Amino acid sequence: MKNKDLKQVVKEKYGEIARQSKDQAEQSCCGSNSCCSAVDYTVFSEDYQNLEGYSPNADLGLGCGIPTEFADIRKGDSVLDLGSGAGNDCFVARAIVGDSGQVTGLDFTDEMLEKANDNVKKLGYKNVAFVKGDIEEMPLPGNQFDVVISIVS
Repeated sequence: MKNKDLKQVVKEKYGEIARQSKDQAEQSCCGSNSCCSAVDYTVFSEDYQNLEGYSPNADLGLGCGIPTEFADIRKGDSVLDLGSGAGNDCFVARAIVGDSGQVTGLDFTDEMLEKANDNVKKLGYKNVAFVKGDIEEMPLPGNQFDVVISIVS
């Protein structure tokens, strides 16, 4: 399969997932209760519920780990989340950087960006933004971020 075709399949799959509830997404082949493998990946499961900034509406249960716990993010930092989805890690990062920092999420799936922007509006954050773009050809200026996180699955 060509790179372009593979990216289109990924966009379509993540678009479907964005339109589902977290429970439905976790039952899909991308979720933690995957039907696609006999291997138990629960060691990679994450529990965001006790983290400051956690937003249940942004948690689609697709991650494998919590990158904000290992990224050494500090108050006032500018953070970029590659493959930000509905914004879950962005909102946790925002709690760390505070009002003086900035968090940008980059995703190439329209449905995920729509969900992320709906979430940021509901939360009222002024220092979290979501940008449409491909990780391989980012539409962002260089040398603008202190920390880059990603759990692209």
